[in-house]
Amino acid sequence: MSAITWADGAKAERDKKWLDPLLVGSNAALTGFYMAFAPTVRVVFRDELVPKTDKPIIYITWHRMNYAATPVFRQVPPRDRPTFIAHNGVASRAFSHQAPVWLGFDVFAFRKGRERSPRDQIIDYIQTTRRPILNLPDSGGPYGKMKPGIVEVARACDAVVVPFVVLTEGAATIGKKMKHVLPMPFARLEARRGALLDGHASAADCQRELDALL
Repeated sequence: MSAITWADGAKAERDKKWLDPLLVGSNAALTGFYMAFAPTVRVVFRDELVPKTDKPIIYITWHRMNYAATPVFRQVPPRDRPTFIAHNGVASRAFSHQAPVWLGFDVFAFRKGRERSPRDQIIDYIQTTRRPILNLPDSGGPYGKMKPGIVEVARACDAVVVPFVVLTEGAATIGKKMKHVLPMPFARLEARRGALLDGHASAADCQRELDALL
């Protein structure tokens, strides 16, 4: 059964607890919207998305494709679905906590503002569970630009990095800066996977693979 795992195995420590009902409501609204259009969406795999490897897997794609990636990974067996990475901030709690769990994904929530960096918290999760994760390496901006953090995570965990994108027909975009891709009813999604990269890859290598897929 899918669940949220918090860093250090502790219970959630939440700021502004009075927002909890609203945040649960936003997760419920996102889940309801997805379930309404999901049966009409067609997902096409140009490449085999799940690699055959005994190493941990880190999937990377641009943040704006986050919502489009959900129906793609719903097409693979639950054991192969990546854990979604979230944090303890209000924005993450609003859309990235209960909703992925209700849709069949595990969620790992790191804690911001702690002595141990989010990077180290994610490394601990991968090394402990050996679970695949989904990382959005341009989170927080600048969007469409690869940050080096996840490459360092991959090196520490001896993980395989899997660049992929989701091209869409019949999708809307929301937001001014990031322009999230939001599949609409009867949309067509095409998942494209780049070359597998190991822990010796650089951020520039990942950038080239992601850019080449578009």
